[in-house]
Amino acid sequence: MYDKIICAIGLGSRERAERLLRTSQALLSPGGELTVAHVIERFPSGRESPDDWAVSVITEAEEKLDALCRRLGITASVDVRMGTASKTLLTVAKEKKADLIILATHTSDIIDRIFGSTVEYVIRHAECSVLVERADKSHDDTARKATTAKKA
Repeated sequence: MYDKIICAIGLGSRERAERLLRTSQALLSPGGELTVAHVIERFPSGRESPDDWAVSVITEAEEKLDALCRRLGITASVDVRMGTASKTLLTVAKEKKADLIILATHTSDIIDRIFGSTVEYVIRHAECSVLVERADKSHDDTARKATTAKKA
């Protein structure tokens, strides 16, 4: 059991977000703190303060994540920020003194191979434990469930 968990929710499917949140809740100690983190990456505008677009995107993400947590009956704080996903997640984890970061992979593409993935960076640089839900190569939850059932 973990006292302070950061659950990173990306742009994947709602089903994956629900699985990550349920896993986070299951691993959380009674009275523990769960933070749902989402990072919005975009090219810097050269301004110090967020523009109207950024504020609107952040607000929308916060509302959606809060609604998802309420629907699942999970108590969590929501932390949405702009920046580089890997570094921002580590910053949130450090600020919250997290003892676990939960995040999911996606099928890697050429960008990941050139620049490295968010998950890889978090694993290498986190000061706490990291739990990674692997991407399903078929992108099909039915195939995933069938594979899991065969292993059991």
